[in-house]
Parts: sequence; structure tokens; C-alpha cells
Amino acid sequence: MSLAVLSGIGLSLTGVLLFDVYEDWTVQGNTLASTAVENALPFALLLGLFYTVWELRRGTYSEPFVESVTLWTVAGAVTTVVLVGWVVGIQSLQNELKPWIIVLQTTVVGTSAGLLVGRRTATVERARERSERERARFESLFENTPAAIADLRLDGDRVVVEATNPEYDTRFGRVSDDHEPVLPGLGRETIRTFEDAVETGERRRVEATHYAPEGPKHYVVELVPYGGDAALGGSRSYVLYRDVTEVREAELELERTVEQLERSNEQLQQFAYVASHDLQEPLRMVSSYVDLLASEYGDELDDEADEYIDFAVDGAKRMQAMIDALLEYSRVHTEGESFEEVDAEAVFDRAVQDLDDEDQLGQLFRNLLSNAVEHGDDGDDPPTVHVSGAEREDAVVFSISDDGPGIPSDQQERVFELFEQSDRDDGGTGIGLAICQRIVNRHEGDIWIESTPGEGATFYASFPKR
Repeated sequence: MSLAVLSGIGLSLTGVLLFDVYEDWTVQGNTLASTAVENALPFALLLGLFYTVWELRRGTYSEPFVESVTLWTVAGAVTTVVLVGWVVGIQSLQNELKPWIIVLQTTVVGTSAGLLVGRRTATVERARERSERERARFESLFENTPAAIADLRLDGDRVVVEATNPEYDTRFGRVSDDHEPVLPGLGRETIRTFEDAVETGERRRVEATHYAPEGPKHYVVELVPYGGDAALGGSRSYVLYRDVTEVREAELELERTVEQLERSNEQLQQFAYVASHDLQEPLRMVSSYVDLLASEYGDELDDEADEYIDFAVDGAKRMQAMIDALLEYSRVHTEGESFEEVDAEAVFDRAVQDLDDEDQLGQLFRNLLSNAVEHGDDGDDPPTVHVSGAEREDAVVFSISDDGPGIPSDQQERVFELFEQSDRDDGGTGIGLAICQRIVNRHEGDIWIESTPGEGATFYASFPKR
């Protein structure tokens, strides 16, 4: 319709010019040369008009663009006719035609039209340049992104692939000329939901596994709609394949490692529990026979033999203490109660009085207090122990300080390991602090030491709020 209007304007103006040529040459008797010179510029402009119509007809211009061109052409023609007709009409009423006024008024129309068209052209050109920059940036991203991307278009009730980026071609091969959808790793049902999503403009996200020659590859597949009009040929979407194979393999490896650690930990706990119980009987037998030897033959033994018996009894007692500590260590997970809110001050008071061991928090306090008292001031004065607690934004922190010789920094982590002791320890089993760490770890907390040699040590234990 728009092209027909433009063609009609061109033919009408052509008819007017031909009539003017006939009038000047035939009726008024002007020479053909003067007539041709008079109408040369209008004919040249008409040729430009018809050339533009021809370009619009053969080009791939959208209908809104052609309508805009037609609208501006009609507006220019009507404005010029109205203005010239107004000037000529007024001068006719005045019985005086002033050609220079007609030229001036026509110049005003041409200037205004040129200004409007120039401004419109500049705006369109600026928008086109911005669009070209955006297109170049997008094409660079499309071509170089590490994700495999396919451009999908809804064709009837199915989607077809319009284009793919190099990463897609490398991973899955080029799409055939018939544009059949190639969506690796997706089942028919998933493709059907993708087709529905392209039509409705909804995003979709699934995980898929594609079995490539080098092995299975895991992908997060996402459908991203980006248009849906006639200019784009129908509803359009991108489908993006992001390779998460390494992440999934790392997760599987982590799961296997955790399972192995859990089995190993369970076996170690069972071993410690069984071994500790099994060691009780032979240890009691050793202790009993040593005691029997001392009572039955004590008068017949010399001082050196008595000393040997004392060594044996002391060793049995230390072994018994170590077995008891191992049992406590193994029970941290196997016999731990479910987590619940407790009165830490009351638990601490019970730990100080050593009345019971009904919970692990009390066991933690008792072990740390015993450690502080044991390693307090080495002089004649009694040891000084300072206990405090603080509530932070996300945790509760307890601290127990002593005034002993302190713990070197290179030993502050090692003392929490089984059977490990610092330089200031000359006795004990080396299990008490390991039990403390095991209790804190079970509660997903943290335990650490701050100490300066010669100035005592402070043990901190933090428990997250739940």
C-alpha cells in the first residue's frame, strides 16, 4: 500500500511536468531547449523518487520503514502544495504575482523539510551505529564464549536451529542444512517442554548428560527467550550448554571421599571401643597378679624387687588411664546426645565440682580445667585459672586461661592430636585435649590456643548458634 501511494505521487507529478512541457513548447511556442532547461531539475528529482520506490520494492525493508518513508514524502508534498497555493492565491487576490516571493516561500518549505529530514536521518544514523556496535559486541561474545550456544526459532509446532557458535559445532557437530534441532543429551519430553517455552517466552533450566566419544559430559542446559515478532521470523530463543563435568566429577569424588572417611571413622571408633574393652581384662589380670605378688612375697623381696613391683603397678595404672581415655574418645560420637540448649554456667559449676559427666560440654570444661590446673604456676603459689564466656553474632566462645609456662606456637595445633603432648607435659595420656577437639568438632565449632611462652596459655572453644 505504501509503495502504491509513492508510485501514485510520482506518476501525478510526472503528468504535471509533461503537461507543463506541452504548454510551454506547443501552446506558448517556447523553444525545446528553454523548456528542457526549465523542467530539468523537477525531472531529475522525479527520477530520484522512482529510483527510491524501486529500491524499496526490491530491498528487504520492513513495512514500518516503508510506511515512515511514505508518510514523510506525503507530508512534504502536501506542505509544499499548500504553501505555494496559499502564496499564489493571496497574490492573485492582490492582482499582482511576485515570483520572488513564491521562490522565497518555497525556500522556507525546503529549508524546514531539509532540517526535519536531516535531523531524522541523523537520529536514525546514530541509532544504526549504536545498533551495529551492539551487534558486533554480541557477535564477539557469541563466537568466543566457552558455552555452546544454538539459536532456535519456532517454526509451526517445532523449533529449528538458525545458527550455532563454534563451541557448539566443536562439541556436538554442525547442524544439517534442514535446520533440524540438535539438542544433545535432552530427551523427547524435555525438548517438547523447550518448544512450549520458546512459544510462551519462558526460561527453562535442566541438567543433561551427553555421551561423547571421549566419555560422558555433564551440562547445565538453559533456554533463554529473546524475541518474538515477525521481523525475527517468529519466537526466538537461545539454548546454552555450560560444561559442568569437572564440577560434577569433583562432587562425586568428594562424596566418595566422605563415604570412605565415614566408614574409616566408624571402623576406627569401633576398633578403639573394642580394643579398649578387650584390653581391660589382661590389664586387670596383670594388676591382680602384681598385687598378689606384692602381698604374698613382699617380705621375701628386697628393695630392688619392690621398686620393680612399683614400676609395674604404676605402668598398669597409666595403661588403665589411657584405656579409659580411649573409651571416652570413642564415645564422643557413638554415645553423644542430640543437640539442645543448655545452661553453660550450671554445666561449668558441675564440672568444677566434678559431680557428674552427663554431657559432653561438662566433659570439655573438666578436661580444660584439669589441664589448666595441672600446668598452672610452677612455684609455691597455687595456680591461677581464669574462665570467661562471650556471646558473638554467630557463636558463643568460652576461654580458660592458666598462668603456666605457655605452649610454643609450633606445638599449639599438635597438642590436640591423639597421644601428642607439649613440652610442658611430663605425664598424662595425651588424649584429654584430643577428646576436647573431638567434642567441639562434633558440634561444628572450633578450638584453638593463644599463648606466649612464659606467660601462660588460653584455650578457646567456640560453638555456633543454632
